[in-house]
Amino acid sequence: MCAAVGKGLGKGLGALLQNVDLVSDEIKGSIVELKINDISPNADQPRKSFDQEKLEDLASSIRENGVIQPIIVCRAQQGYKIVAGERRWRASRMAGLTVVPAIIRELTELQVLEHALIENIQRQDLNPLEEAYALEKLIKEHSMTQEKLSTVVGRSRPAITNTLRLLNLPDEVKKLVINEELTAGHARALLALPESSSQIKA
Repeated sequence: MCAAVGKGLGKGLGALLQNVDLVSDEIKGSIVELKINDISPNADQPRKSFDQEKLEDLASSIRENGVIQPIIVCRAQQGYKIVAGERRWRASRMAGLTVVPAIIRELTELQVLEHALIENIQRQDLNPLEEAYALEKLIKEHSMTQEKLSTVVGRSRPAITNTLRLLNLPDEVKKLVINEELTAGHARALLALPESSSQIKA
């Protein structure tokens, strides 16, 4: 949980959408070095799976070149919580670093969630099912319409609808999508089958 900040800072999703490009936004902040062990991942991070091989590649790059782009964090009750850059943080730990460059932001819990969801969707760091859950969360917790989502994430409304349809799959099929054993297109085709058991057998 982020440390409490003034209500005036909680401007909501509309304010964030005026500057969603976190890379450009980072230029405005002061970069500090924080101890890696003082930083914790965000439990609400929509990205749940991390490719181990790609993390190792990133760790090798960090050993050679350091962390080029700072992570973004907010103050927590103990230490700091990651807002953006969990892959860099994980890879930095693997690389043996004890500190990592970071930008500290004063954000409400709502703003942290918004940053995490929008950044991951726009950077295409999520697998299709993770993206579906992230979109659903924006709809349920921020009352966003599919039309608004289409504008925010730069996807057509049919693409948004098709992604959300993945949430109707049985849990067994969802696991296949998450593990990249089944493509989103094939998974959506299974939705045309009448019974869950038929979807699983297919």
